[in-house]
Amino acid sequence: MEARPIRLDEAETFLRLLCDVFDLDYGRAHGVFMTEPFFDLERKWALFDGGQMRSVLTLTPLEFGWGTAVGISGVATHPRFRGLGLAGRLLNASLAAAATHGVEAAYLFADDPRLYVRHGFVEVDRKVRGLIEVDKDTPPGPPMEFEHVQALYTAWASEHPDRLRRSERHWQLWKWHMRSCESAGEGYVCHEAGLVREAVGLGHLSAWPVVSEAQWMGLSTLTDALAVPLRSRVAESFLLAWGTQRVPQMFLTDQF
Repeated sequence: MEARPIRLDEAETFLRLLCDVFDLDYGRAHGVFMTEPFFDLERKWALFDGGQMRSVLTLTPLEFGWGTAVGISGVATHPRFRGLGLAGRLLNASLAAAATHGVEAAYLFADDPRLYVRHGFVEVDRKVRGLIEVDKDTPPGPPMEFEHVQALYTAWASEHPDRLRRSERHWQLWKWHMRSCESAGEGYVCHEAGLVREAVGLGHLSAWPVVSEAQWMGLSTLTDALAVPLRSRVAESFLLAWGTQRVPQMFLTDQF
């Protein structure tokens, strides 16, 4: 068996395996796979058995005030070869390689944490979703220019070592997804068709100037720290950590 980053001529096989496992439309996925700003073959890892690709995952670089980490996503094993420990082997190999390059920790989201706990991951947070209490007397503010959003976020991130520092490539990806941000309080709210995954500088408001029935989605700890006024709250997937028990303060606009 061999675990390593893929080569360019293996990218299509990688994508097809990913689409088959997660039931994604290959045609649509192919259109964005190599064009997103973070695309890098060195980040796409696969485990080969007898020269055949059996398991895959993707690494995303993350930088916090305390140091560097990677986000792990798209962990997928061909259905016929599940239960053989292949994903675990790939996980261990990719983490060992990342550690040789100075990466101190890793994070991943999982609906079922059992596989990852067996390989040294611990639960540090949960993803939550809920309806936001809407300020009916204050309409959503005007659109905010990207440079202003960037400055406000960078200032916010610098205030605590657990907050994600966005690199230039992170900002390129953020813009690639065409975020729409409106002025709110002393900061902004980032809207995505009624879904809010990022908000900076609102303080402890009892209601937010957002559209009716807007939903919040974020990490539980950060949701509490921001005092997001939720009418309802449902816990979803787990955030797991390897090499650290620090709880990252990051918005799900940066979910890997």
